[in-house]
Amino acid sequence: MWYATRASGYTALVLLSASVVLGLLASARWSRREWPRFVVQSLHRNVSLLVGIFLVIHILTSVIDPFAKLSFVDAFVPFVATYRPFWLGLGVVSFELLIAITVTSVMRHRLGWRSWRAVHLFAYACWPVAVIHGLGTGTDTKSVWALLTVAACVGMVIGAVVWHLAHAGPRFIALRVLGIAGSAVATGLLVAWMATGPLQHGWAKAAGTPADLLARSGQASPSSAPAPAGLTAGLDDQLTGQLVRTASNVTVAMTDVRDSTLRIVIVAASNGSGTLTVTRSGSTVCSAAATIGSNAVTAPCGAVVATVQVFAQGTSSVTGTLATQPGRA
Repeated sequence: MWYATRASGYTALVLLSASVVLGLLASARWSRREWPRFVVQSLHRNVSLLVGIFLVIHILTSVIDPFAKLSFVDAFVPFVATYRPFWLGLGVVSFELLIAITVTSVMRHRLGWRSWRAVHLFAYACWPVAVIHGLGTGTDTKSVWALLTVAACVGMVIGAVVWHLAHAGPRFIALRVLGIAGSAVATGLLVAWMATGPLQHGWAKAAGTPADLLARSGQASPSSAPAPAGLTAGLDDQLTGQLVRTASNVTVAMTDVRDSTLRIVIVAASNGSGTLTVTRSGSTVCSAAATIGSNAVTAPCGAVVATVQVFAQGTSSVTGTLATQPGRA
């Protein structure tokens, strides 16, 4: 499902970019002998419909797939998700703008031309919001194919906007020049933001990825790296780390003071259930259901039973201890 989510998202972005370009051509009354105006307008409507279909697939697969732990509320209410909330929220905003455009287009015969035109201009806001959402939320942003796809979409739309403004006639010259300059500046700002944000190491954490998912995403492939060393019995190590609270769970991520390659991530749900994940140098040692006590968490970890005590040191800082004893044979 995660592959389907990513593929449908990029497909929707390509189709949305094509729809914006076709809309600009239609509003400029562009036509050729082999491309009459009605062909451009029909193609614009059909491509826009395809955008909606792929967005529905994108949303459904995002919710069904358990990786990001998204709900249908997250899909329709912006900025409330626990997974990269701001950047995911931009996608929700873009989707809802597209819904407004689609509904008013279906009801166009009931609306005045001015009202329909005003709402339809949201298409120009929908597209850049969708681009930023994809770059900020996507796990493929650093991939060459993803960068080339986004660059092609941005180049196609910005080129169409500049062409449209340059051929809009003699009226409002100052506004058209300002629009062309603004398009160039916006493109430069987008490139600068990508260079300092999504393309930088550590963006996943900065974007708001939960600590337990960061620990899971660091797991090495068994075929490419040896299995990490497990925990041994008799440990009594000091831990230090951070605590993050959300509406649905509490996540504690701590590092072993003696062995800095060892990390402990505890996720305690509001219903009393929880998990304990132990990683070493980014590779998972164990991940198991845990028994959550008042300030101690116990779970099996390979050949041992791990007990982690947690002590709050403020609103977000925590310390703790890791103790291990032999598991049952």
